[in-house]
Amino acid sequence: MRQNTSSPRTNLPFQCFHTCTAPAANAETAVLFVRGADPKRLTCTLVAFPQHEPIAVTMRYTGSRSGIHRFEAAMPNAEGANLQFYSFKISLTHALNGTISDVVWYSSLGMSRECPLLQHCFAFEVQPHHPDFVPDLVLYQIFPDRFASSKGCFVIDAQHYPADEPIHAAEFEYKDLDSIHCGGDLDGTAAMLPYIRALGCDGILLSPIFKAPSVSKNDPEDYDVIDPHFGGNGALKRLRRDAMGYEMHILLSAPFNHTGDLHPWFDRQERTGKGACHHEDSPYRGFYTFNKDGEARYQQHNPQLPKLDFAARSVRQAIYKDKNSAVRKWLRLPYGIDGWCLTAAAQIGDGGTAQNNVKRLREICRSARAEYPNCLMLGDISSDARYVLNTDGNLDGAVNYTGFLSPMRAFFGGVSLSGEPTPYTGEDLRRTTENYSVGMPQQIKLCLLNELDNEHLPRFFSIIGGEKNLYLAALAVLFTWRGIPCVYQGDELGDAITQYDLGPRAPLPFAAMADHHVTPYSAQLQSTLTELAALRRANPALTVGSLVFICSGGAYFGYIRLYQNRFAIVLVNASRQNVKIEQGSILFPLLAALYLPSDAIAEESGGDSGENLLIPLSGRNVRRTDHGEGLEGLYELLSREDLQVNVYGQQKQTDEYAAACLKELTAGVSMTLPARSTVIVSNRPKAEA
Repeated sequence: MRQNTSSPRTNLPFQCFHTCTAPAANAETAVLFVRGADPKRLTCTLVAFPQHEPIAVTMRYTGSRSGIHRFEAAMPNAEGANLQFYSFKISLTHALNGTISDVVWYSSLGMSRECPLLQHCFAFEVQPHHPDFVPDLVLYQIFPDRFASSKGCFVIDAQHYPADEPIHAAEFEYKDLDSIHCGGDLDGTAAMLPYIRALGCDGILLSPIFKAPSVSKNDPEDYDVIDPHFGGNGALKRLRRDAMGYEMHILLSAPFNHTGDLHPWFDRQERTGKGACHHEDSPYRGFYTFNKDGEARYQQHNPQLPKLDFAARSVRQAIYKDKNSAVRKWLRLPYGIDGWCLTAAAQIGDGGTAQNNVKRLREICRSARAEYPNCLMLGDISSDARYVLNTDGNLDGAVNYTGFLSPMRAFFGGVSLSGEPTPYTGEDLRRTTENYSVGMPQQIKLCLLNELDNEHLPRFFSIIGGEKNLYLAALAVLFTWRGIPCVYQGDELGDAITQYDLGPRAPLPFAAMADHHVTPYSAQLQSTLTELAALRRANPALTVGSLVFICSGGAYFGYIRLYQNRFAIVLVNASRQNVKIEQGSILFPLLAALYLPSDAIAEESGGDSGENLLIPLSGRNVRRTDHGEGLEGLYELLSREDLQVNVYGQQKQTDEYAAACLKELTAGVSMTLPARSTVIVSNRPKAEA
């Protein structure tokens, strides 16, 4: 952010920290922590926009501890919109005459002398209406044709391929698997539910399964029929029945932006004689958009995918408005799915374009929730999804390409989603992911779907060069990041991916996977996924807490997850050497939120007044260069916590390492990040008195 060079002071003598979920965890009260200035010299103001115009509320000083001062104010959100924005204005006065010497604004972009734009402010939802199962949800994404078969083997061109070991890619040298069904089905998926549940996943996300000629099923020809290759409608009923027995959720991918050209509405092959493709008087002509030459508009110029025109009432009725529409039918029993992931969600709109996209997505969500209020509505949006996520009554979340998938693959693997070399530092990752979260409500961030792999991308294990320790470190990040962790089928195969050249759509050795005997390393990965899922659910900071970066550099980064009195510190080092970082005040957010309750006792001025702190104006609230003096008392409180250390990667999990790690952490001087590892330090709940 630009510095105001006309200001007489380019550095600030204080730090600020605020998070909407720690420690208050509600929308009624805003709490601001300030360090580095005498509280008598500070005037803090909450600036909120309940009805899109600013309302200033003077914050009340409620106490200090170890040089950290707490201010709070009631949030003026009455009679306002559901989506609320706010920021803070901090005025510093002269110690002698009391006149204002400096004014700083603090928003989700950090500290600045410029009043922040509305979209850069902190945001929250007054009345969030997201599904109650989302916080604990861990998904397993499935491409059904290649996952598991009820026949016990894959059948490809009439040849049987057993699933008790991986199949070498060379076996298919003369076969185009992108155009051949391999025999996976939903009954095979149902048989694997105990395995998926044992991994710690309590939900599955299926790629498109409607009847379609292609393997991907992204070209539906009937929204009322599950593809016969997958077992038809009865197979989905059986899958739903079995999933309920394991308390698992089912999400379906929804290709509603377009149909296939074989759909009776379009009927390129003239099966019905009344399709829109060849007949201008077709009753379905208005379902699509045609130019003056009679050519339809297609999804990404693919003639097999004619785009639906949602300006047509008949399309809206068939897709989401009617009781038996595609959106609503499958949400009811006996199918009873738990939600949709809308493919090409950003392109759904009117006239074969994305016109009225936000409106149409809201209407789809409204119809789905009318049928099943607790359903989860996601969008597969490969670019910036905030344009729709920051609107009321719309998608709960989206596949997190911009805020997770892309930067993580660039940081760990050095490549972009398109396969281009992209050298990425920890600082690049911090900047990218923080920028993407600016102005987005915490409740929405928790509904973002995070993954390292999907069916469209080369395997993550392959792009990192098959480095086993780095892979474990990345999986630990997946499960500790804010949002819904999603494991793509086969992620747990590890070294078998490179050994057998198993791509994202390769048939999987499902029998061997269920028996944990693909390779010793894959068995370790399966145990690791189970452990990470349990670790995540055991700590509400990892399921509903805020995420605050605390450090970043060339090949490392670190962040804190915070919620009320629980936390998790996550430190990631992708380099081949240990990295030592100076702590300074990087734990300032944690120490403030955890040890500065509302009943803190006011301190006399003096001591750590912070007048010797000079903090760069640019950057985020915790990316600082100060020395961190005055926090010793809070580090002493931290040392009394019941702390647990988990490490994944090159550094082995030992009692000796845990003791050394905690000793460094609570000393508050420096931290050593082990090579090719992710370290998680979390506190356990205090025993009841």
